[in-house]
Amino acid sequence: IEKAIQLSNQAVSFLETKCFEQAILSSWSAMEIFQKSPHEAEQVLSRQGNDHIDQCIIGQDKSSSDQTIMDEFIYEHGIVLPMNTFDATVITPVLIFNCALSYQLAARHCDDHGTHRIALLERAASLYQVVYNGQDQELNTIFKCAILNNVGVIHKMLGRSEAAKACFDYLVSIMMTYVAADNSKYLRLVQGFWNNVLGNGRETAPAA
Repeated sequence: IEKAIQLSNQAVSFLETKCFEQAILSSWSAMEIFQKSPHEAEQVLSRQGNDHIDQCIIGQDKSSSDQTIMDEFIYEHGIVLPMNTFDATVITPVLIFNCALSYQLAARHCDDHGTHRIALLERAASLYQVVYNGQDQELNTIFKCAILNNVGVIHKMLGRSEAAKACFDYLVSIMMTYVAADNSKYLRLVQGFWNNVLGNGRETAPAA
C-alpha cells in the first residue's frame, strides 16, 4: 500500500512539472500495485463514511484560480495522500482520479488534436466515471465537484454539449447546496468552476 501511495504522489509531482507521460505511467503503476495487495486491502475495506478525500484536498490548500486556459477551467491539482493512509475507500478513488487527471492534462497539452487526443480524453472520462460512481452522495463534496467539472470539460471538448451541460447543471446544484450548508469557505478551492457553470453566455450555461 505504501508503495502505491508513493507512486501516486509521485504522479502528482509529475503533473506539477507538466511531465504528463510520466504521470500516467506512475499513476497506472500505483493502481496495479494496489490491486496486487488484496489481503491488505480487504483488511481496511470496513472503514466507510468519511470525508477524508476532501480533507486531503483542503489540506493541500491549493485554491483554484480564475484563469481560463484554452477557454475552459480544469481542476488540475492531483491529490496527495498521506503515507499513513490505509483506507481502501480513500486510496482507490484517489489513485484513479490522479490517473484520470493525468490523461486529461496530457490531452490538453497534446499537439495532435486528432485520434490520439480523443483517446486520451475518452480514457480520462471513463476513469472519472468509475470514481464518481463509487462515491457516497453525502460525502467528499469538493472531490465530486472536481470530477463533475473535469468530465463536463471533456464532454465539451468532444463536442457533447448536452452531456457537458448536464454535468455543469448538476455541479451548480451541488455547489449551491454546499453554500447553503455554510461550507462556502471551502468553495474558494473550486472557485474556478464558476467559469464553466456560468459559461460566460456560452451554450453550456445552466438555464435560468
